[in-house]
Amino acid sequence: MQAPDPIEAVLARLMPPALGQNSQFEIDSMIDELAGSRVPERGSIVSLSWLIRTLAAGGIAASFGALCAVFPLVGSSPDSRVTIHPPRETLSGLVLVSESDRIESMTDEGWQEDPDGSAMHALRLIAVEENSVRDEESGMVVQISEPREEILLTPITAF
Repeated sequence: MQAPDPIEAVLARLMPPALGQNSQFEIDSMIDELAGSRVPERGSIVSLSWLIRTLAAGGIAASFGALCAVFPLVGSSPDSRVTIHPPRETLSGLVLVSESDRIESMTDEGWQEDPDGSAMHALRLIAVEENSVRDEESGMVVQISEPREEILLTPITAF
């Protein structure tokens, strides 16, 4: 019976033979040719002028942003402004005559799940808010109607 070969001998047979010196040189030159020329590495920035330019540009940008925040409406037309409360001059000539809210329709939407996981009963309401306003100068009465859709959710505690 033959003695088993040592592990090193078996592994050496599995390893491919090494390339010749000439082949290795050709492969290295091909890789260098495909890689192209090397880009010179940049050193760290040592000039103080770069830092001064960066800080000056940042200061200019910050001051421009502050000006835009302080004076946002300069140069814009009055129609493009959004006002939360209308000006007093337009309301002085108008008088509220009547105000009413009514529900036109109500639809049962069934059970729905709340984002936190609780069960809710949903009702869809179509409501209309009506205001009658009289102009003091002309005496004209204008009726303003604002329809809206609401969903009324009531928690379900017993099943």
